Amino acid sequence: MGKKSKKNLKDLPLKEQVKPIFKERFTQMLSGPNRRKKDDGTLWTPEEEYELFEETILRAQRKSFRINTYKSQNPQKTYQSLVDKGLKLLPVPWSKHAYFLEHDKETRSDLGNLFEHFLGEIYVQEATSMTPPEVLEIPDLSSPTSPESFRVLDMCSSPGSKTSQIAAMMKNKGLLVANELDYKRLGPLKINLERSGFSNIVIINNDGAQIDGIEVFDRICLDAPCSGSGVIRKSPGTLRAYNPKKLRQINGIQLKLAIRAYELLKKGGIMTYSTCSVDPEENELLVKKFMEQVPEAKLVPVELDGLIQHNKLTEFKGEKIPEEITEKTVRIWPQDNDTNGFYLAKFVKPE
Repeated sequence: MGKKSKKNLKDLPLKEQVKPIFKERFTQMLSGPNRRKKDDGTLWTPEEEYELFEETILRAQRKSFRINTYKSQNPQKTYQSLVDKGLKLLPVPWSKHAYFLEHDKETRSDLGNLFEHFLGEIYVQEATSMTPPEVLEIPDLSSPTSPESFRVLDMCSSPGSKTSQIAAMMKNKGLLVANELDYKRLGPLKINLERSGFSNIVIINNDGAQIDGIEVFDRICLDAPCSGSGVIRKSPGTLRAYNPKKLRQINGIQLKLAIRAYELLKKGGIMTYSTCSVDPEENELLVKKFMEQVPEAKLVPVELDGLIQHNKLTEFKGEKIPEEITEKTVRIWPQDNDTNGFYLAKFVKPE
């Protein structure tokens, strides 16, 4: 009987798969003081905000990619080559040489079949996923004054989107450690990085919370394992599986990873914490716990050009979110930029 129910739920239109607990929680998240304003100056109601959110997540994900500036010697030439093939492209405001693909029946959308993709000159990557590398402040390692031993850790790296983006920013210099716990995901990681053409990357298979060393890395990107509630447009099955009771177990893993990442970070170094979730327990409230356990960590503002933000959280289910976290971290709702949902925080380890 249980199996039949699951099958029936899967066969329902996506809108009918939305669980009452999902609607209740997200309407509450969208009921704060940072809602949209109407032309008459009044705020949207939480119900109106939720309807726009739901309408967005039930649409297919907008495709995006970035040009691999290490493999492509001339990004503008690569861009023009794609335009000449009939692709309609719009710039991703917060990431240089990155583009949204505007799709209609008359234009190509098969990015994975393009010659530029096989050559590694472009990397298909969701636009919000590009945000953590953009704020890591990778220095110009091609400069004669740059440190030869500059080290970066991508703590949960497969399938390699952020890893290859960071490697391109490093201009294939320094050392980039790509860690992945799930050995089954090492294959796609290796293939993607090889196609991208980098030789400054070492792949390791480890629990990120168990990586040895103290103050080893200059930069750390922690895109933590999460519930995936921000990527329903990509994985509609997440909607059917949504269960906030499971967040507690994930929270423990996320907090351990964040604390270990900070221990591995050199003084003066920068680390990012991100998820592809929009649940507060994995984001603002997780950052709050982290800062309570690591009070010396300095939270700094995330600055991303052109990013639209509404509905920044100030509290959730009676738990207040410190103003510093609300203001300095980034919560990306799918409906604001026509993307997936995402969350990003940035820390500096004081000298």
